Amino acid sequence: MTFKLPKNYVMRYVIYTFGLFILLLLTLGGIASKLLQGIPRVMDWLITITAWTPTYVFLLMFRKLYPGQTLQEFFRGAFRQKPNVRLLTATTLVQILIFATSVAIVATQQGVQTISLLDFSFPTIIPGLFFVLMQGPTGEETGWRGYLLPEVIKKHGVAKGCLWVSLVWSFWHAPVWFLGTEYSGIVLVKYIAAFVVSIASLGFIMGIFYYHCRNLLIPIWMHFICGPSILKKPPPNYFSRRIGGSLCI
Repeated sequence: MTFKLPKNYVMRYVIYTFGLFILLLLTLGGIASKLLQGIPRVMDWLITITAWTPTYVFLLMFRKLYPGQTLQEFFRGAFRQKPNVRLLTATTLVQILIFATSVAIVATQQGVQTISLLDFSFPTIIPGLFFVLMQGPTGEETGWRGYLLPEVIKKHGVAKGCLWVSLVWSFWHAPVWFLGTEYSGIVLVKYIAAFVVSIASLGFIMGIFYYHCRNLLIPIWMHFICGPSILKKPPPNYFSRRIGGSLCI
């Protein structure tokens, strides 16, 4: 039985993006783990390279997705409206509050002072900000919200389109559930459920905001300030080891 790709470019884009992500994750992940012993900085670059998969596929398919249009014209359209400063400010303040509350809860559970879970040192903050920005926010949003969301909305409407894309985005991270955590059994099931609900909810909100604001900076910024706090497995030393005291999270 021969597998045939659908003629629909939207579905092709999704299939190619899922396939390339898995391929890169397995090949580069294997090389980094076996040959380079999983050095933290190497793994940060690995995450960055694989996070750009939606953009790689978008660029490779661009001439078929937008015949007669240039990349410059596409990006000009994606950023054509002025950013909504009030919206950017509100989402930032909300995430700061969520982050602060989360740290306080963890501190209470561990019986330590909140400040002891944070690392404001230069070597932690600067690389952390750089990799957070260069991974999901700039690597994924051109494909998911810039291309896929408007195309799906054309066919299914705003609400269904935002929900559909948010679920696709959520399940695109599926390999991370099994390769990026040490969970198993019922704990893994709970983690996956929480992950899907969190990512789908965030993706839906990002989609609605992008549809009304028409500036790709909105989902990029929301992804930037929300990404690490909900996308990474939180071990006991998570706040100090991975994200420090950065308020961007």
